[in-house]
Amino acid sequence: MKILGLGHSHIVAIAEGCYELQHQGATIGGAPLSSRFVYLLDPAITPTLLDEEDGQTLNPRLSEIIAQEGADFGLLSIQGNEHIALSITQPFERIDFILGEESALPLAEGATLLTEAAVRETLRDRMAETIAILAALRRATRMPLYCLSPPPPLPDCQIKAYPKEFFRKAVDADRLSPEIFRYKVWRLACQLYRESCAAQNIVFVEVPPAFIAPPGLLIREAWGADATHANPSFGKAMVEKVIGMVEASRALVA
Repeated sequence: MKILGLGHSHIVAIAEGCYELQHQGATIGGAPLSSRFVYLLDPAITPTLLDEEDGQTLNPRLSEIIAQEGADFGLLSIQGNEHIALSITQPFERIDFILGEESALPLAEGATLLTEAAVRETLRDRMAETIAILAALRRATRMPLYCLSPPPPLPDCQIKAYPKEFFRKAVDADRLSPEIFRYKVWRLACQLYRESCAAQNIVFVEVPPAFIAPPGLLIREAWGADATHANPSFGKAMVEKVIGMVEASRALVA
């Protein structure tokens, strides 16, 4: 069975994990696993979305690739850093919010409390392009699509080791958000992915619990080589989870 992977920077770890599975002889329902991964920032297929009179459409070259590949299902890793861009720093007046699905999580002492809805809608604005790309991909193909969650946030030590992703020179410790705040915003991002996927008949794939360490961070073994990305072990686990979902779905049909 053939996978077509489409995505931005997080797709790299997914692709490398998938290639490792192929090298190990992985199968789906007894059929050998094969794949092709397409980086959506490749100049040949950018911009991903084109503005037309009747709305946004997928780049024709990308639509052509999807049609030509004839894959059995697609793996999507669309954007995925909006949550960290929103949550990495704090204004000088500290802010926090209560995450409804995990309301017992601690709050930063002395922080101004925002509503979850306010944070969620700000994040939704940041994810507008992501949501639009998911909708356009769904319109472009009838094959099953699986949208992979971005990895959980990385800890302070990793951000301080790679500060230039977010700060000009060095980490401003006074403005770095608490790790638990970054986790909460990531959870809101997962909610928005989940809702957007449900609306488009796309399966959203959650991060396996084994890859989340207290207080809601990516486990050390899966850190990538910067402040935001995971390594191939995370990608492999996500692909394995999708394979299990695909096999379970096929078993139900059979």
